[in-house]
This record gives sequence, structure tokens and C-alpha cells, in this order.
Amino acid sequence: MKHASRINRLVEPPHRKILKEAKAGGRAVMNLSVGDIFIDPHPLVEETLRKTCGETSVTYPPVEGFNELRSSIAEYLRNSRGMEVGFENILVTAGASEAFLVALMAILDVGDRIILPDPTYPQHFLAANLFDNVRVSYYSQNRNISEQVPEERSIVLICSPNNPTGKVVSAKDVENLVEHARETDSIIVSDETYFEIFFKNNKPASPGSFDTKLENTMIVGSFSKNMGVTGLRVGFLASEQNIISKASTVRYATSLTSNVVGQHVVLKTLPFINEISSYVRMSIEKRLKIFLNGFKRSDLMKVYAPEGSLYIFPSIPFKSFDFCLELAKKTGVVLAPGQGFGPSGENHVRISFGAREEDIRNSIPLLNQFEPGS
Repeated sequence: MKHASRINRLVEPPHRKILKEAKAGGRAVMNLSVGDIFIDPHPLVEETLRKTCGETSVTYPPVEGFNELRSSIAEYLRNSRGMEVGFENILVTAGASEAFLVALMAILDVGDRIILPDPTYPQHFLAANLFDNVRVSYYSQNRNISEQVPEERSIVLICSPNNPTGKVVSAKDVENLVEHARETDSIIVSDETYFEIFFKNNKPASPGSFDTKLENTMIVGSFSKNMGVTGLRVGFLASEQNIISKASTVRYATSLTSNVVGQHVVLKTLPFINEISSYVRMSIEKRLKIFLNGFKRSDLMKVYAPEGSLYIFPSIPFKSFDFCLELAKKTGVVLAPGQGFGPSGENHVRISFGAREEDIRNSIPLLNQFEPGS
């Protein structure tokens, strides 16, 4: 059967191939490649989940999500970012990935330009390349975004804290980008999946704090990482009411609705998000410190302390896929090859600190002793 030509623009994330190879050898695998959070749920989440499973109907919820949850998310955005939003500005989705795809389906047209960060999250690249006759370009994370975007209408993605680099975009750069969007009728799509996971004083700024009515902004949000509930698949899209109405229509062609149990769990625990996200943040920071304190091979990888998210993206003096494949086969340690993370991703690897603490500890001596090509 002939497949659609757009499939030729899509590439399976290479770390999945590495993981398959590692498991094929029958050895113990320490997976530091996947963007998941392997921590025990916060006690509030665990107790709420237990109760909700016994009390909740599992029939279809509304396409837009339960209004109580939409209102609660709007209140969260008002309190945390100063946005002027209500429930009508919120669409509940099956995680941030669906929110991003639905957002693009609602705003991208033939001939439009979408600008992604470089390095970029592979799913952002994959989603953008599902659209025919759309121009995909990139901006460097090493310079201000507002200085790199063209003086024409564009769709500009920011992901702060960033996957895969862990960088946080400065508040001034975000503010300048919002002003640029107003002047050029551009749209900022802000992936805030890791908004609550930041270290030290690197709290991220949202474009919604400067474009408070979301007239040129779409917020892609998720509770998967910020509350440590990845399997519940609850995210959201926030924007001006007309776009949310159009995005809701798009959902009839995607997942239709979001997880019922997940929506109820988030509804009941969202008032405690500061406490829950602090628990998640401390868990990630502990694992990060374990790794940074134990890893000693600067000749192998140039590691660093990230500003936020779950990841670092250190440079390596090797081809990333070959390096990761050899590492996985010889040690069972799985990292994500940088070649899947945009034009400048090669000669880098992504390491996730959402991995199991035991895997992180066990991987350190193996990495310290690893000799590529030996």
C-alpha cells in the first residue's frame, strides 16, 4: 500500500532504535533517554487517584474538557502568569503533544512559516512537518529569539524551560518577542510543559504575562511533568476564545476527548500545584546533582547545570548515533542521540533526569569507564 508523501519527512526518534538494540542484548538497561518522570506520585496525587478511580464515570467527557477543570486552569494561569483568561480560553487536551498538534492545525496555512528552536524537541519537528507547503526554519538558542525572527508574519515556537537543552528564555526576550508578534501579526506558540521545573532563580517567563488576553499567543500546557502524572495524559491549550473554538472543532479529528480520570485528578489537585510541583522539582534536582557530582569524563561529554526542565544536552566529540549505539551495546546505558534534535543536534546527546534514580546512579561508573571505539 502506498503511503502519503508527508511520511517521508518524518523520522523515528533515533533513541528508540538505540533502546531496541540495548534490550536485544538481554543485559540490564539504564534508560536515560526517555522524557518521562519515574518518581512516586505526590501523596496528594496518589490519594486523589485512588479515590477518583472508584467514584468517576468513564463515559465521554465534553470535547473541550470539563468546565470545572477549564475554569480551574484559567484561575491557575491568572495567578501564575497574570493572564486575563476564563474557561472559554481553555481547551483540555490529551497532554501537551496533542495541544501542540491541534494548535498548528488551527493556525497553520499553506505558505506559512513556522520557526522552531534549534536544538528542538523531535515531536515539534514531526508535527510541523505533517503540513504540506509550510516553511519550517529555526532560530539559535544561543542568541535572543527576538533578534532572529523575520519582519513578516510567522508562527514562532518557544519552549522554556527547553527540551532538550534545559535553557530558560529571558523575560526581556519574551517581552520583545510579544511586541514583535503584535507588529507583524505573528503568533507565538509557547510550550510550557516544564514551566514549574526550574532551578535556582531561573523561573521562566510566559508570553501570556505580556500578551495577557492571548491575542497573539497560544499556550501549550501540561500537567504530565509539572505534577509528575505523565500517564494521565492531561494538558491544555490556552488562547483567545475564537481560536479555542476552532481548535475544539479540530479535536473531533484527533483524540475527541481527554482522559476522564486524569481530568478529575488534576481538577482536585491543581489548587495544590505549588506544593506538588515543588516535590517534583526537588526530585529532579536531586538526580541532577547525583549525576553532575559523579560524572568525571569531560573528554567524553561536556556536561553542565541546566536552568530548568528534565534535561541536559552536552556536546560530544563523536557522531551521536554511533556513540549512543556503542554505549548501549557495551554498557546498557541508553542516551538520546542529538542527531534527532534539529540542525545543530549532531555531536550532542540528551540525558534525562526524569529517569529512575537507581539507573542514574548505576550509569555513572559505566560512563566514567567507557572508552569509545575500544
